[in-house]
Amino acid sequence: MGGVTSSMAAKLAFFPPNPPSYKLITDDATGLLLLEHFSHRENVDVLRLPTRRGTEIVAVYVRYPMATSTLLYSHGNAADIGQMYELFIELSIQLRVNLMGYDYSGYGQSSGKPSEHNTYADIEAAYKCLEERYGAKQENIILYGQSVGSGPTVDLAARLPRLRAVVLHSPILSGLRVMYPVKRTYWFDIYKNIDKIPLAKCPVLVIHGTADEVVDCSHGKQLWELCQEKYEPLWLKGGNHCNLEMYPEYLRHLKKFISTVEKSACQRNAGRRSVDGFGHARRISDCLEGPRKSTDRREKPRKSTDRPERLKFHEFKFTHTDKAEKLKVSFEHMERSRRSVEYYDKSRKNMDLQLEKARKSRVLLLSSPRKHQISEEIDFKKKQSIDMSQEEIGREAIKQALKALKKRHLLEERAHAPALIALSRPIISQGSEWKEKAENLEAELQQCYKAQSLLSNQLVVEVAESRAAKTSLQEKEAAITDLQNEVTQIRDECDQLKEDLEQKIKALELVISENHALKTQLEEMTLKAKNAEAENKMLIDRWMLQKMQDAERLNEANALYEEMIDRLKASGLESLARQQVDGIVRRNEDGAEYFVESTIPSTCKHKITAHEGGCASILFEYNSGKLISGGQDRSIKMWDTNTGSLSHTLYGCLGSVLDLSITHDNSSIIAASSSNNLYVWDVTTGRVRHTLTGHTDKVCAVDVSKISTRHVVSAAYDRTIKVWDLHKGFCTNTIIFHSNCNSLCFSMDGQTICSGHVDGNLRLWDIQTGKLLSEVAAHSLAVTSISLSRNGSVVLTSGRDNLHNLFDMRSLEVCGTLRATGNRVASNWSRSCISPDDNYVAAGSADGSVHIWSISKGDIVSTLKEHTAPVLCCSWSGLGKPLASSDKNGIIYTWT
Repeated sequence: MGGVTSSMAAKLAFFPPNPPSYKLITDDATGLLLLEHFSHRENVDVLRLPTRRGTEIVAVYVRYPMATSTLLYSHGNAADIGQMYELFIELSIQLRVNLMGYDYSGYGQSSGKPSEHNTYADIEAAYKCLEERYGAKQENIILYGQSVGSGPTVDLAARLPRLRAVVLHSPILSGLRVMYPVKRTYWFDIYKNIDKIPLAKCPVLVIHGTADEVVDCSHGKQLWELCQEKYEPLWLKGGNHCNLEMYPEYLRHLKKFISTVEKSACQRNAGRRSVDGFGHARRISDCLEGPRKSTDRREKPRKSTDRPERLKFHEFKFTHTDKAEKLKVSFEHMERSRRSVEYYDKSRKNMDLQLEKARKSRVLLLSSPRKHQISEEIDFKKKQSIDMSQEEIGREAIKQALKALKKRHLLEERAHAPALIALSRPIISQGSEWKEKAENLEAELQQCYKAQSLLSNQLVVEVAESRAAKTSLQEKEAAITDLQNEVTQIRDECDQLKEDLEQKIKALELVISENHALKTQLEEMTLKAKNAEAENKMLIDRWMLQKMQDAERLNEANALYEEMIDRLKASGLESLARQQVDGIVRRNEDGAEYFVESTIPSTCKHKITAHEGGCASILFEYNSGKLISGGQDRSIKMWDTNTGSLSHTLYGCLGSVLDLSITHDNSSIIAASSSNNLYVWDVTTGRVRHTLTGHTDKVCAVDVSKISTRHVVSAAYDRTIKVWDLHKGFCTNTIIFHSNCNSLCFSMDGQTICSGHVDGNLRLWDIQTGKLLSEVAAHSLAVTSISLSRNGSVVLTSGRDNLHNLFDMRSLEVCGTLRATGNRVASNWSRSCISPDDNYVAAGSADGSVHIWSISKGDIVSTLKEHTAPVLCCSWSGLGKPLASSDKNGIIYTWT
């Protein structure tokens, strides 16, 4: 039953997002791991970390400049680092900390399956990475656990005694207590935070929502009560399980907590350093105490001086106090030698006068006052050495030892010399005992010499060590001086930086004040602009009213004129008002246009090889037989259609010519180019007058107002339509629309723009405001051409659905639809046209034929076949003839 409950608790505890919210990709240039759909940041590392349980987890490390703390974030259930990425970035910036977030095993792109023990291994791998890869110390790490993430967070905090702090966000008492309100902890329960939280030895902040329906707020309160080092908790009123980050108090309280623990950490570190220094001083004193204990231990083995053959070199490594003691030992040894000689002399009462003198001289030399004098001198030197420095004490002790050894040698030589002389005499035969004693004394003397040599060597070694210690001390003092100078320099630099910062702050305040002043000026200018716009609208209304009045007067004049015509007809003078010239009926009043009658072309008059690579646009001058063409060879050519000869060539275009237009006075030619620009030529001089720039893609359509030489409209494949002022040479209005425009034209009054789009719709725009007036679905596929009738009441559209529709300009209703078997539109910019008398429509086909329809009948009246390539453009002269067509080979045909 326990295993079933544990398994059920584990299944209810883990809900990894399926599918994961992110994918891992590798940058080909740098080889770095990146999260797909997230832009790369220089301060963010994406890592794969192995765990001790054989799985591999994905982690994200976010750096913050000059951060002193690192936040190890264990996220909640049903989330992964793809969903938490933006929150990690924001928390790092707002809290000014480094931050590492990771996915549990089985979450996101981490391998393995989620389980309690796997999450413990996961957070250990993340913590190990912080220590080994990023150099984070335990004292600078803050553990952050949310919901289920509080389990591995509390487990790790209970095992790390020097953590900076712990943050528990909507924590749980245990896994089983979330489902059942049990009173005790069972062995099969998971995430037993209630038992582990008392083991955490760092400050703990608990954050919980009072309206949490997933984990009741009592979990957070009970955990806070069990903490060793409590920090003021945050109970967010009305907060539920997943929205605590949305409350302003959340971030404010978290900032305050991190600031507090960072300050307290600094104080703890300072205290710890002082304690460490005290401990270090104690350790030094302990080291100094060692030699004093060793001198005490030498009190017992002093008898070993009688056996000098056992002395080792290391036995002479003693302190200055030991040296004085050693001197005492040597003098005691000398005294015992003297006493032994006295004993031998007393037993030889029958020796001659010379031996007696030798004995007396030795006794006088080694008398008691002399011994006391030497001992007093040594004691006096010892007292003086206490007041000297350690180096001076060592030197003085060496000198005194050498003097004592010299005196000892002299005394021993003087004391032993008479005895040796006496012993060398024949009295040695008195007994073998004297000879043996003399040999012993000589052996003892040799041992004293050896001891003297060893002592001298030891003194030399200690002098060298003293000098080395003094050199090391001088080097350390020099290093301390350098460090002090460096600290002073850094402080000066810090002061300079503070001054620079203050200057920058003042400059920033000045800029802010200037910005406020500019904003105020902008508001005033905006208000003036609005007032000017209102005045402009009022003037336009007045102007329109004046125009209406002028129109009424014109209507009255027209009515009067018609009345006069009727009178002339009635009087039989109608024949005088008409003149027949080349089959064209003209009205001779000043300022009136030509009224022409178009003929149906059937014969090819001229074949003109115009351009290399294709001719996309042709048009006739107003009321003229001159033809203008533009092609892919970047040139504009003007042709005489009566002779088929080239009359003029215009250069300066940097791309293929896609469309052409001409002002109504035939003074300027405008070309739309694939170089994203419009070019305006003066026909008289043949020079480029303007280059209109502003489009970001190829310009495919252009038209000029029919009543003014000032306004030009263009369309490009950057989804914009621009209105230009030719007099000033710049754009006055830009219309942005989601569908690219293939063709456009002005209305007769110059106030409306007609545009045909890739989505098949015909749209009308107001030239002043740029607002969409109306639109209609003209074709099922892209519109390729728009042509306006001479009276402006009908507009012709052609589309990739191979239909040619006629629309009423006022209602945008279809007046007629023209189609033909075999007629296929060649490209997105194939241009069709209406005859000047508005009776016929001409359009080219992909098979090289040109079809002509009668508008009134709706049928084909003629098919012209001379082209060997798809026909791209057709244009009808305003005089009624000829008709011109161009194809993809750059050939132009004129038809009559």
